[in-house]
Amino acid sequence: MEAKLKEYRALRRRKELIENTKEKLARTKEKVVTLLTPSFMKNMEKHENDDEVLLIENEQEIHHEIPLVEETQEVASEVSEVESLEEVKQESWKYFITKWSIYFITWLTLFIFFLKLQFGAVFFVLSCLIGIYLNTRTSPRKKGEVSAYSVFNENCVSIDGTLKAEQFEREIRYGPASVR
Repeated sequence: MEAKLKEYRALRRRKELIENTKEKLARTKEKVVTLLTPSFMKNMEKHENDDEVLLIENEQEIHHEIPLVEETQEVASEVSEVESLEEVKQESWKYFITKWSIYFITWLTLFIFFLKLQFGAVFFVLSCLIGIYLNTRTSPRKKGEVSAYSVFNENCVSIDGTLKAEQFEREIRYGPASVR
């Protein structure tokens, strides 16, 4: 029984630590974004929809609930879930603009520096290759996510908008109106 209690307490401490760290990071990010955004953009924020704020508050309340009694298997599974937890949060438009502005200014500064060294073309090609690599996902698919390649999906189900041979054949035989 003590082992279960110890395991539960360790899980609860880990969850609290993760939540506290996320809150600190969010506050720091907001401070940086507020510092770097121009005043006319700050005025635009006042007109945002209040429903978004309510949804965010409700979501935070749900995440703070901690169950009181758990079985050993559930504790072990939750420990593994907490360790592999990746929350995908949507960025605010201010943070997005600020982040990409900083990236662009940094890239432009380095490009000008390499132009002076007469390696501008090399820098441009390498930065394009790095951009292509960074924009491709190498992580595994999320649960329930469909692949663009139907052979990797369950029952070979294709995504919407895929041109199949059967559809192409119907269009040729009966015209484009035959396809729904």
